[in-house]
Amino acid sequence: MILTLALYLQTAQFGFINLDDPGFITENPQVRAGLTGAGIWWALTTNYINWQPLVYLSHMLVVTVFGMDPAAHHLLNALLHACNAALVFVVLRRMKLMLWPSAIAAAVFAVHPLRVESVAWVTERKDVLSALFWLLTMWAYVRYAEAPRERKRYWAVIGLFVLGLMSKPMLVTLPVCLLIMDYWPLKRWQTESPRSLVLEKAPMAVLASVVAVVTIITQQAAGAMATLHDVPLGLRAANVVRSYAMYLWKTIWPMDLAIVYPFPEQFPPIELAAAAVVLVALSYCAWKKRESEPWWIAAWLWYIISAAPTIGFIQVGPQPWADRYSYLPSILPLGAVAYALWRRLGQTMFRAAGVTAVALLAVLSWVQIGKWHDDVTLYRHAIAVAPGAGTVYLNLGVALEKEGKFNEAIANYEIARRVNEKDYTANLNIGLTYLLAGRPAEAVAPLEQAAQLRPTYPIPRYHLSRALVELSKLDEAVAQVRKAMQLSPSTGVQATLHMQLGMVSYIRKDDAAALAEFREALRLDPAYWPARKNAGIALGNLGRNKEAADELQVYLNANPNDKDVAAVIAALRNAK
Repeated sequence: MILTLALYLQTAQFGFINLDDPGFITENPQVRAGLTGAGIWWALTTNYINWQPLVYLSHMLVVTVFGMDPAAHHLLNALLHACNAALVFVVLRRMKLMLWPSAIAAAVFAVHPLRVESVAWVTERKDVLSALFWLLTMWAYVRYAEAPRERKRYWAVIGLFVLGLMSKPMLVTLPVCLLIMDYWPLKRWQTESPRSLVLEKAPMAVLASVVAVVTIITQQAAGAMATLHDVPLGLRAANVVRSYAMYLWKTIWPMDLAIVYPFPEQFPPIELAAAAVVLVALSYCAWKKRESEPWWIAAWLWYIISAAPTIGFIQVGPQPWADRYSYLPSILPLGAVAYALWRRLGQTMFRAAGVTAVALLAVLSWVQIGKWHDDVTLYRHAIAVAPGAGTVYLNLGVALEKEGKFNEAIANYEIARRVNEKDYTANLNIGLTYLLAGRPAEAVAPLEQAAQLRPTYPIPRYHLSRALVELSKLDEAVAQVRKAMQLSPSTGVQATLHMQLGMVSYIRKDDAAALAEFREALRLDPAYWPARKNAGIALGNLGRNKEAADELQVYLNANPNDKDVAAVIAALRNAK
């Protein structure tokens, strides 16, 4: 546990990243408010991407105690992972594995580079938190298996399983994994009927089925689940074979790890054939050894089943596989491999080999953790080791744009658009960056493309109107705003659109029309301070000095650092 915390202590110097962290944490108003009654209810009822209330509550708790300091958020992930590593050891020992195999398996689990993504990425709190309850459920189940007549122990298993489901839907496979534990190492299949073992998992299976259905529905609603048109069935089936083999390979050779891997248009036939041969051979060997060395079949089935929800047949997100998906599937296989090597190598050689492996993996992890220091470092590394993922170029562009490196940002957005010419966000970001760079003429085409790709979205039309205003094409700008107004029922967006119409009227020196639009924006959003400031300016231009001063005073009260407005107010009050 101390080794794990020492390894991940460097994450206290890291910030949030711009992939998923904004939506889940930094720009999520419920999370930013900390633990509140409304926030707790939201966490329990929201289906944003997945139903994971305990994850949101954990983020809210950190915000309540430490605010938005990223160090606290990172260190909680590290602490949870350290607890999980300790629990791996405790559970393996409880299942009667020897001390050294249990210790080495837990240490490898703790320091393996494939764990880095789950720990160093704050959004992946769901990985480490759900794994905590997965392991606690395993521990409670072993206690129950020792005394199955004690119903309190059974209900402890159910309760911990429910908490795990409230952290991440990945736990839907846990009931089957408990059946595998019954085979090895608990050996309950030798003393109890398979029917009774299955029936005692039935309540868990029902709960898992409900969560699985809810997860599929919410993923589809969020647009995270690819359709058959996006990723054909044959390609997804090939990806399943390759992904199972890839996780095994990355476990043995954890190099060139990336936050997002590109999804190829097709897999090389030789590579796919090799992956299939490896999987078939391992399956055959595990089956042949099922009686003499049952740990192999148990470990293999655990791996296949626990990884199934994220293996890619039901495609979620743009990646063919992800390092974080190996977190739970690695638990029992590491214990089984350590146990088998301990039997084969002998204690002295096993200890030496185990300690050496842990040390090498820790060094690799330390280097890999450093890649998560900031957005630019993370995405440049991903491009270097696994080029071609549009998401990586897109998010690198966002990071570079934030640094004011507009040309580099646009270059990365262009690559993302070449990867997927129908990428709405890439087109929108290209247009917005051209606007920031003061190049409105070049912003028009990508913003028009974004509007065509999302014809029901008002935002690209709003920004297109901004570019047209800067090009003095005011009638066209107004037409885009009017169209956007027809598309958006959102009060906030409507307020922004009225503000834009007010600015057009202001440019046309029609202060009365501009004032009317600014007033409408304020009616929709009384805290829209730029609209209130502009309303004050329009009132001043109309010669309504007292009203203008009063309006600007309200603005200044909320924005005391705007010293120029204070001078304007004084001038208005002194005017005759």
